[in-house]
Amino acid sequence: MAQTVDKTLDKSLYKTKGYSLIELMIVIAIVGIVSTIAYPSYQSYTCDTYRGQAVADLKVCALSLERHFSDGFTYIGAVVDATGASLCSNTSPDDGNTKFGISLSTLTANNYVLQAAPAAGQSCGSGTTIQLAADGTLTEI
Repeated sequence: MAQTVDKTLDKSLYKTKGYSLIELMIVIAIVGIVSTIAYPSYQSYTCDTYRGQAVADLKVCALSLERHFSDGFTYIGAVVDATGASLCSNTSPDDGNTKFGISLSTLTANNYVLQAAPAAGQSCGSGTTIQLAADGTLTEI
C-alpha cells in the first residue's frame, strides 16, 4: 500500500502547469490581428482631433482679428506669424508637435481669410487646407 501512494506522488510531481507553445502562438496571432484593425482606427481618431483643434485655433485667431478691427475699424496691420506682434499663434496645436500652420492668406481693410495648412511631414489632414473667412465661412480646399 505504501508503494501505491508513492507512485501517485511521483506522477503529480511531473505534471507541469502552464501554456503550450501552440496556445501562446494562437494568442500572439489574435493580438496581431486585433492590433492591425485597431491602429488605423486610432490614427484616424487622432487626425480628426488635430483637425478639430486647428478649426478651434482658427476661430481664436478670428476673435483676435475682430478685436483688432474694433480698435481701428480696419484689418490692415494685423499679423499672424511667429513674431511678437502676432495676434495669435501661427501653429496648431500651440504646444507639442505642429500639425497645422496658421496664416493670413487674404487681408484687406474689411475682409480676411485665415488658413490652416498641414505642416510639412505630417500625414494628418491629407493635404487639405482649412480656411476661415471673415463672415465665418469654413471651407476645405
